[in-house]
Amino acid sequence: MIRAILALVILTTVPLWAAPDGMTAVTIRSDVTATDMTGRMATLTGSAKVTLTGEGDPIANSAINFGSPDTWLILENVQPSKVTEGFLDRFFVDAVEARLEHNLRIEAYGQGTVVMPHGPDYAPLTVFSGRSMAGKSVSLRCYEKYKASDFGEVGPAIRSFRLKRGYMATLAQNSNGTGISRNYVAQDNDVEVRSLPSGLDGSVNFIRIFPWRWTCKKGIAGGIWQDLDVSWFYDWNIGAESSPDIEYVPIRQNRWWPGLDQNWRQKGSLHLLGYNEPDRPDQANMKPGDAIHSWPDLLATGLRLGSPAVSDGGLGWLYDFMDRAEKAKLRVDFIAVHYYRAVGDPGDGRAAASQFQGFLKGIHDRTKRPIWITEWNNGANWTKARDPDPKEQEKAIAEMIKMLDKTPYVERYALYNWVEPSRELKRKDGSLTPAGIVYRDQKSPLAYKQEKY
Repeated sequence: MIRAILALVILTTVPLWAAPDGMTAVTIRSDVTATDMTGRMATLTGSAKVTLTGEGDPIANSAINFGSPDTWLILENVQPSKVTEGFLDRFFVDAVEARLEHNLRIEAYGQGTVVMPHGPDYAPLTVFSGRSMAGKSVSLRCYEKYKASDFGEVGPAIRSFRLKRGYMATLAQNSNGTGISRNYVAQDNDVEVRSLPSGLDGSVNFIRIFPWRWTCKKGIAGGIWQDLDVSWFYDWNIGAESSPDIEYVPIRQNRWWPGLDQNWRQKGSLHLLGYNEPDRPDQANMKPGDAIHSWPDLLATGLRLGSPAVSDGGLGWLYDFMDRAEKAKLRVDFIAVHYYRAVGDPGDGRAAASQFQGFLKGIHDRTKRPIWITEWNNGANWTKARDPDPKEQEKAIAEMIKMLDKTPYVERYALYNWVEPSRELKRKDGSLTPAGIVYRDQKSPLAYKQEKY
């Protein structure tokens, strides 16, 4: 049954739609947190958000009617694949049967799921010709590459906007996504920008909107995500796609490859990583100036962009690139780096975590951006420290991921598996090492924290 906290919510026994025998019709008008909801035919109205923390089937013998586009249902411990496979017949939108990608949207929300009554025609962004949401307006949908001529009477003279929660939008000065640009994320609350920043105010010629995903910090480098309970992965390419439970993050591996003319809706991607170890001659092998010259290719996607991911010896390259990007007013939303440094005793987990944190803090202090560690491990086969034994590696990984999850400026991390068997999470036969079990069992928090714009 709905727990006692529902006493705070206005409930009515007057059904807005027919309740079968054994169900009680209720209307929920404000935010609710409970373990489960059983035997209810619940209509959510206004901007109500119902969060259910139970596992298994927290809406057994119940039905949910989304009576407003601003309502949410969050099932904290049920994955999206299970919701789509077993719960869809219990969802309704304005008393009409819900259909996925027709009038219903389902996304990963941390370890669980968020359900919203949105279809492909839902327009989450409204732009205005006046400041403070005044003047003429036009509402815009996801994925389309909008240019000034698509804004109707508003044209490029956009002065303010409202972005509904659950979406991300990129606005840029030039029609190809270049010039001054800004990425806005409305993760948990609507974003209202009453006055655009200098360079964009009255001069917006590019907008692209994407559905947001509530991804956790913990990911994996390479397509070995199975049995590791991670929320995201990348594979040094753009060939894979997101699934309901796991986000796929593409990367522009080097200056010219892979191509960026992709169907991002089909891929389910909203982030794009820059070049892989451009500071190294055996990887992307680029000068900072060449990376800057080609950065408009990435900006044209409208995706949220990560910097080129340098090796842990390439911070000078990274800082040179970032200084040039700042000077050229090129958008870089987060920093991607690699880390394989080792401490003298590879089993000293606290020392390993402390050294790792110091490395990351220096980068954050210098760049003032959130950090993704897209490759890392407790040393590597090329470091001077001896190889850890299984117990030492388990202890070190446990301390390092604990640090990463607690460090607020670390947005995501993805461990790299293939630096000697002693440092593996996953063996060749697919079984997990002790370190892999620790990694799997870590319940990582949500990656992104919504900014104040």
